[in-house]
Amino acid sequence: MTYQHFLPEQTYVPPPAPEQTIEEPKRGSVLEVVEKIGSVAVPVAVSLYAMLYIGIQDVYATFGITPEQAGLDQATIFARLISTLVQIFLLAVPAVGVLVGLGWLVNLITRGSAGRLVGKIRENTWIAAGIGALLSGLGYWVYLYVHDGFYGESPDLSVGGAGVQALVIAAVGLLIPYRVMRRKGAMRAGMKILTGSLVGVGLGFLVVVGMIMGAVDIRANGVGNEFLDLVGFKNQWATVHDGDDKAVLKDDDRALLLGEMEGAYVLYNCGTMETIRRPIEATLLGQIEIDPDFSQDGTVEVEPCGYAAEDGE
Repeated sequence: MTYQHFLPEQTYVPPPAPEQTIEEPKRGSVLEVVEKIGSVAVPVAVSLYAMLYIGIQDVYATFGITPEQAGLDQATIFARLISTLVQIFLLAVPAVGVLVGLGWLVNLITRGSAGRLVGKIRENTWIAAGIGALLSGLGYWVYLYVHDGFYGESPDLSVGGAGVQALVIAAVGLLIPYRVMRRKGAMRAGMKILTGSLVGVGLGFLVVVGMIMGAVDIRANGVGNEFLDLVGFKNQWATVHDGDDKAVLKDDDRALLLGEMEGAYVLYNCGTMETIRRPIEATLLGQIEIDPDFSQDGTVEVEPCGYAAEDGE
């Protein structure tokens, strides 16, 4: 064994320890993509759920009652709306997949030029803020059109007029704040939440409008639509007899079964356009059918609701 002698003026310097690096997930990995999708999908889903809840209230208000008076408790409403979100998710996944596939194909054809262009757009804070402001403006566009302005002050507000107002809101009230929020990662996450929430509100308003139109159509003509089916509202009709098996409605017509609450059926009488309650023990329901064809394949002329009141006059 040999020893190395050091001069007095020399000092021993130990070799530096190897640097420990933390391996980060590669850009574009599956986890990163899932995280980015989740950061946008969650606020969209929450806002959409809130709008669907408002829509359920408006649907039953069309018949002059609340969901609770039709026997729907909070747990039932929650289950129905979660089922609605699942159906929307199942419909949205293939659509998003097609868009992603088209983007991949375009990037492949352009030999990566499209991907680099998208990357530059994302890095440019003004362009990213502008896109976020426009997406958020869509929610305001639908809101202003449905409510005739913020306070209902424009009853004749057109789609174009609402679009101009939403564009002004996006340019004046959202563009610069979004530009500021693009500076840091945490603020970018907040921008995603705001954008996703407002997009969810816009989509929710569209579904709510469809739900209300379906409820109004049922009240006027007995015909529903797919938006009501989406939220679990069944256009279910049945004949109503009393305990002696005598018809309750004129000409033994059918009534819309809205639900049951506290030992009573809640029914909508199309003939008089009234919502009534009848005790379950004194009521027999027959010929129960969902989405019935009152015209019998076009062979019978169907009168609009309110015919009994007109005949009484």
